[in-house]
Amino acid sequence: MSDHTLSEPVKAGAGSWPLRLLSRFFVLISTLLWRACVDWRTRRPALTRVSAHVSLALLAIAVLALGRIEPPAQAWGSPSSDGGEIPPAPIVVEESAFSWRPAAAPMVTRQALPHTTIPPRPRSSVITYTVLSGDTVFGIAEQFGLTPYTIYWANSETLQDNPHRLWPDMKLNILPVNGVYHTVTAGETVASIASDYGVDPSVLYNEWNRLQQGQPLQAGMNLVIPGGSREFIVWQLPQPSALRGSAAYDSGLCQLPAVWQPGYGWFDWPTDSRRISGWIFHDPTNPPHGGIDIGVRVGDPIYAADSGAVAYAGWSNAGYGYLVVIDHGNGYQTYYAHLSAIWVYCGQAVSKGTVIGAGGSTGWSTGPHLHFEIRYDGYPQDPFHYLP
Repeated sequence: MSDHTLSEPVKAGAGSWPLRLLSRFFVLISTLLWRACVDWRTRRPALTRVSAHVSLALLAIAVLALGRIEPPAQAWGSPSSDGGEIPPAPIVVEESAFSWRPAAAPMVTRQALPHTTIPPRPRSSVITYTVLSGDTVFGIAEQFGLTPYTIYWANSETLQDNPHRLWPDMKLNILPVNGVYHTVTAGETVASIASDYGVDPSVLYNEWNRLQQGQPLQAGMNLVIPGGSREFIVWQLPQPSALRGSAAYDSGLCQLPAVWQPGYGWFDWPTDSRRISGWIFHDPTNPPHGGIDIGVRVGDPIYAADSGAVAYAGWSNAGYGYLVVIDHGNGYQTYYAHLSAIWVYCGQAVSKGTVIGAGGSTGWSTGPHLHFEIRYDGYPQDPFHYLP
């Protein structure tokens, strides 16, 4: 090598800047260390926190970096360039960045179903339900997913559309669908029954009746009529009876006098109380209810709502208990039920405001009240439309 080459000054090249940067870094570190040593006790806590944070940051960076490292494919038996070996299961990284294992082959698993959902479907037949203490028509209907109307219409002879007739141990028919349960009488046809209940004749040919087209009906057959409806049964004054004593139920029917003062056509409250204590007219929870229940105490006076004559005075086996019915001579009648005492006699002419009895809780009643009805031509009217 020539002398010229040895004596040539070193030029600043592209590789000289790392050296300068490294020397400045060492100068900075030396300065910081010298300053820290000047007052070590006051600066040690700060340096300790800084070093701890830096260590955690470096550790996190190292974990992330190692987690991205993929080992050589050949290390796990991947096919070589000559295509000889079949690759095993793919490789996964465990939670620890330093532990490796082959992953299990992907599998399709069935989701666990702890409960089996069975779609609702109609019952296959009419069933029988035994009434329990505390049951109501509305509660039984809700239990079986039916309307209260269906409970009444499936048990017409038993309940007579009267919720007071519901009694423990009573047997009720429970239909598979909403509708009517009809007992065939002599001479009836599919067409006539369908017309009575407002349905198409085809609905009578269903899985519960097992009727065939053209098959004649037999008296006594019970038919499920889906979607059928009818008017509610209204208890009417019974026919006169010659029975007396304990067998004289519903024998309080009276013969009206030849001459008496008819009603004026407008009504007053039959009690001093105005408190409604129970069901009202056609209450949604008791659709057949044909009057209002007015709260009274046992012995409170009950007044005639309008002038007329006593058409019934006595015990009723329809759930009314002691009952007075006044005929007002103009198509209207008023009913006063659950009385504890009757203070009028059969056929007596009474004026509006006459005391006819005392409040009570007789018959099918859960507490002292007056069941009050206003009927026109035998059919209940809403009393609130007539009372002041």
